[in-house]
Amino acid sequence: MDNLKWGVIGAGSVAQRRSIPAMQKTEKNELHAILSRDPKRGQLLAERFGAAVSYTDMNDLLADPELDAVYIATPVFLHAQQAIAAAEKGLHILCDKPLSLNQDQSQKIVDACKSNGVNLQICFLFRFHSCFQKVRQWLIEDYFGTVIYARMPFMKNAPKNRNDWHIDPAKSGGGSIMDLGAHSIDLFRWFFGEVADVSAFCSDFVYSYPVEETGLVMLQFENGVQAITETSFAAQLSPQVLEIYGTDGSVIVYNENGWKIRRETKGQIDIIESQFEDLFQKQFEHFFRCVVGEDYPIVTGLDGVRNNQIISAAYESANLKRVIHIEN
Repeated sequence: MDNLKWGVIGAGSVAQRRSIPAMQKTEKNELHAILSRDPKRGQLLAERFGAAVSYTDMNDLLADPELDAVYIATPVFLHAQQAIAAAEKGLHILCDKPLSLNQDQSQKIVDACKSNGVNLQICFLFRFHSCFQKVRQWLIEDYFGTVIYARMPFMKNAPKNRNDWHIDPAKSGGGSIMDLGAHSIDLFRWFFGEVADVSAFCSDFVYSYPVEETGLVMLQFENGVQAITETSFAAQLSPQVLEIYGTDGSVIVYNENGWKIRRETKGQIDIIESQFEDLFQKQFEHFFRCVVGEDYPIVTGLDGVRNNQIISAAYESANLKRVIHIEN
């Protein structure tokens, strides 16, 4: 395969600002088609980004014989229908997070991809950042001894328009936990394995959205690690990105004019700086290698299913005001 030819389903802000430009920086990925409900807008976007064709109907895009893969960047409630339809056409799939509204939908996507032999990955981009890859390797090496506790706040003060699909529970599946917490929950699973118990609190006293604007999710892992993530559409962004504490040391990833790692073990403190990394570019490059059999997926459909399962347990916990046990 010379190039992987992509169709973009949902050419909104993220696709235009980040994912399509990132795709175009790679050597082996090629933007072939764009889907837009507005034909004029679709044509303008195709011309702007050098796509060969634009479509207004998804079935027409999926039937394009030139396509190899699709990038799905639509509202969450559309993911399952679009991903299953793409899989049935034999197209590889990169889907924005979360994979779908719930665990059942995500499992159906995974099953469709498996039945049709296509690659499925999700945009859990933190897995591609060198800071987190370093931390994971240190955890594998027991660099910090037995890990006791981890924390990852994800705050994004971004007031929503009342018509924004992100705050419509039927279209988004939830609020800040679903939108922001999906990232931190996925990273925790990548670090510590499967979750055993979930406890959560939700609030909406600032903007009074129909979904939670602020969430607190506490996780107990099967290996005993405890982790917490705080999410919010109302609070200011925290400079602290990640904290992990073990019996022999600790590590903090923080943002201070760029992401840095503060690693402390046996009284020695090291500060490790990182350069800017285009995580979308890294995922597109990785995706191509997986399709041609040169690499194994860092993130899979099962990760999307588990993510939905944990988030659903968090909402159940918040509603029932009790700890929810997860069967793995």
